[in-house]
Amino acid sequence: MSRYLSGATAFLAYGIFVIFLYALYRVRIYWYLQSLYPDLKLTSFAEYGALSLHEDSVAIFCTLLTFFIVPIIPAGFQKIKYFILSALSIILIFFLLFSMEFFRVYETTFQKNFAGEEHFSGLGNIVDSARAEFSAEFYILFILLTALALFIIFFLFRRDARIITCPGRNPAGIPPASRLFTLLPPALLLIAMATGLATDSSVPVRKFGPRYEKDQARKYCSMLREFSMNPVYNLFSPESRLSSADPSTRETGVTPFSFRLNTDSLVSQRRYARQDIVPRFKKYNIILYFFESTPYKYYDTTINGRYVIDTWHRLEKNSINFRSHYANYPLSANALLSVLASAYDMNTKDMVIQKYPDIKLSTLPEILNKNGYRSCLIHTGGLGYAGQKRFLKNRKFDEILEYAQLITEGPYNQQVGWGVDERSMIRPAVEFIRKEPGKPYLLILLPVNPHHPYAIPDKRFQITGEVPENSSGRERSWHNYLNSLHYSDVSLGMLVDELERRNLLDNTLLFLFADHGEAFYQHKMNYNHPLYIYNENVHVPFLIYSRRIFASPVYFNGITRHIDILPTILDILGISQPPEQEGISIISSHREQMALIHTSWKDDYMGVVDRNWKYITRTKDMIEELYDLNNDPGETSNVAAQQPGVVERYRRFVMNARHHKNDYYLRILKK
Repeated sequence: MSRYLSGATAFLAYGIFVIFLYALYRVRIYWYLQSLYPDLKLTSFAEYGALSLHEDSVAIFCTLLTFFIVPIIPAGFQKIKYFILSALSIILIFFLLFSMEFFRVYETTFQKNFAGEEHFSGLGNIVDSARAEFSAEFYILFILLTALALFIIFFLFRRDARIITCPGRNPAGIPPASRLFTLLPPALLLIAMATGLATDSSVPVRKFGPRYEKDQARKYCSMLREFSMNPVYNLFSPESRLSSADPSTRETGVTPFSFRLNTDSLVSQRRYARQDIVPRFKKYNIILYFFESTPYKYYDTTINGRYVIDTWHRLEKNSINFRSHYANYPLSANALLSVLASAYDMNTKDMVIQKYPDIKLSTLPEILNKNGYRSCLIHTGGLGYAGQKRFLKNRKFDEILEYAQLITEGPYNQQVGWGVDERSMIRPAVEFIRKEPGKPYLLILLPVNPHHPYAIPDKRFQITGEVPENSSGRERSWHNYLNSLHYSDVSLGMLVDELERRNLLDNTLLFLFADHGEAFYQHKMNYNHPLYIYNENVHVPFLIYSRRIFASPVYFNGITRHIDILPTILDILGISQPPEQEGISIISSHREQMALIHTSWKDDYMGVVDRNWKYITRTKDMIEELYDLNNDPGETSNVAAQQPGVVERYRRFVMNARHHKNDYYLRILKK
């Protein structure tokens, strides 16, 4: 009791400081909402604060309780007490400021489902990306608030401790008025607890629903709920209510299982004839180039009349080009699975290659190894991320080179973003190809850039010119991305030029595709790549290059997917195809296809592209979107309410596809 009475002033000061921190977060978020989401039609801060009152109160109560318990540690542990208080204070300050920055960048509340197991396998890179987005305001506030917290801890607590240890000073003799003052800290706790118990976190639809158009009410009420979440509360709640998805949600029809999901178009009966432009049954060398973070939307971007990705346009002239190609999931690790194994991702947040590295799927290097091929994979980053190394190590590669090897040898052994300079792949690629010239090969190249934080090795690649000092954070990110995209394209060009100079591409097919797209706020909350499945996230460029085969460009406008790349390669080479592959050979005779797309990074979204129709559903609450891509390529006008029959058709397909994926992995994992 005496320790509490001695620190009552500090308790109260610190309690007010904690409440101030949470209030600062809430005021800042409200300010962002007013500028980013005027269509939410919030009338006042008080109205917004009422929505967040439950989670804020619970978070404040738990924080105060923690901070009030620590100071009553026995007096002999003063240094430990101050250290714990200081560490907890700095963590809280950092996390709330980080959450403000997160909202500024991603336009939504930070939730723990943004961070998956794969992040811990590449924590250094994640920290670098976060630092690239922090504003000056973050650092200023962090320094000021940390200084204030440390002042309260070291000055007020120590002062009160000295008072209570002064000779003749007896806590029992504290006047009644001062004793009343000592009741204020526990009163703060009781108020926070009572407020948390008396409120809930739901959005009153009856109150807010009438503000919006009928078909938009659920969407906006859901957004209000998301924006009123408290990031500290979310860290310790069992699961964010908006993120979880039942893998078997609401299937509306189940068909007998077969390994290849039927993705024939639901609106077109068109059948494509076999493409004989590529002579079959020859042992071509195969190069797969996973170009990073590039949507088709930016393919024709120019600056001062110059293509940002000029190499792509140069290669286009001697290629078959696929203009409607889709990543099945907007994430590199899942793209690796789709391309090498012709498999979809799982319905859960688990990454197949991370959770089941030894899964019994037939992959391209394993199949080609049985047919006399040697294989090599080169990645300018670290393969520890998302379990890639464990997945790849038993897949019959003759060589696997990554950051640790490439960074040791020049001339391109400098760090650029998350990895080493992309040009560092040129020398080992040439050496591998020349090692056994009479034996066909598979070469897989995995560059890192233009992945966030959008790096370049030097200003020679700054195609946009200097970024103006007064540019906003978003403008700066866009300029940095274009420069990094250009640098990556130049690196690709240098590799192709070197291989052609040495006549190493004469009997080779280069499969060049982007692993996924990259979004820059074309839709609200859509920045980076894994959060949504709009076209800037999943519609990507893809071509097959060979100067010997394609004297002029060939274009294929039908829908293709990452899962089709493995079957296409095997078809060209005349190799039998494993029964569990989900894709089709693009060059074979086939019906018009649909692209099944999915992400579970934050919320679980699943969708399908079928010629002009694009359907998306958030599986947790079945909020649905439908776009006519012919008339609305930017996906800005949701016509789901006007096309209930079309929505029902694709809802049924998507839910059956979820059921299929569940059954698929139940069978594969039993092997």
